[in-house]
Amino acid sequence: MRIFAKALILPAVLAAAPAVAQEAEPFTGPSVVAVAGIDHVGSEDFNDNGLLYGGAVTYDLAAGKLRYGVEGEVTGSTRKGCASNVAVTGDRACFHTGRDLYIGGRLGAVVSDNVMLYGKAGYTNLRSGGSYNDPATTASPDFEGSDNYGGYRLGAGAEFNAGNFLIRTEYRYSDYDGLAGGRHQGTVGLGFRF
Repeated sequence: MRIFAKALILPAVLAAAPAVAQEAEPFTGPSVVAVAGIDHVGSEDFNDNGLLYGGAVTYDLAAGKLRYGVEGEVTGSTRKGCASNVAVTGDRACFHTGRDLYIGGRLGAVVSDNVMLYGKAGYTNLRSGGSYNDPATTASPDFEGSDNYGGYRLGAGAEFNAGNFLIRTEYRYSDYDGLAGGRHQGTVGLGFRF
């Protein structure tokens, strides 16, 4: 958690340092972005959608028409639900998706003065919880708790430059160790580049 917090603070520290001046090239420097979108997890028992919300901090550098940088993100989701007959007839399993922490790298190509296409990859950590009730027992619920699940995220998107403001559209796929089904997200981001 400390590493993640330091990674989110790093772009702000770099932006304040005199040695790092604002470059005239588009899609460079630090940015903050509000993120919203659709969150979908598909598995045999749970196949549900929710709304994704949160924020990201990025820092990008230039190498000709290429852009490369780091990104940190914190999001939440409204995704929750229940399924019956998961393990035995009459049982009930419920879940809720909590916060998701992400840190990774971005690599992009400027295709015009106002458009950059990019890919991303990194580590993601999901907090998810749930409960399980078996009709053969009297305890209610038989199990209840939450846990953290680490994994990887791959994504691709487009960023549109409007002066210091930016708009991002992005698709990303996350896979978590210990959870069945992949997580698919389509997002839109509105932000400011310093």
